[in-house]
Amino acid sequence: MTPLILNEVKDLLARTATTVKRIVGMPNYDAYVAHLRAHDPDCAIPNEKEYYDLYLEGKYNGGPGSRCC
Repeated sequence: MTPLILNEVKDLLARTATTVKRIVGMPNYDAYVAHLRAHDPDCAIPNEKEYYDLYLEGKYNGGPGSRCC
C-alpha cells in the first residue's frame, strides 16, 4: 500500500473507533483533556486507558442509579 492509502485507512479506523465509542456511550477523551487543561491546568491528566477505566468504574460501580440495567 502507498503511504496515502495507509493514511486514509488509519483515518477511517480512527473515525470508526470514535463512532463506536459514541454508540456505546464512551466519553470523548480528547475533549476531557482539553477541558482539564483549560479549567484545571495543575490537575494530573490520566492516560486514555486510565480515563476509560475511571469512566467505567463510575458508570457501573458508582452507587445506586449508576447502572443502566
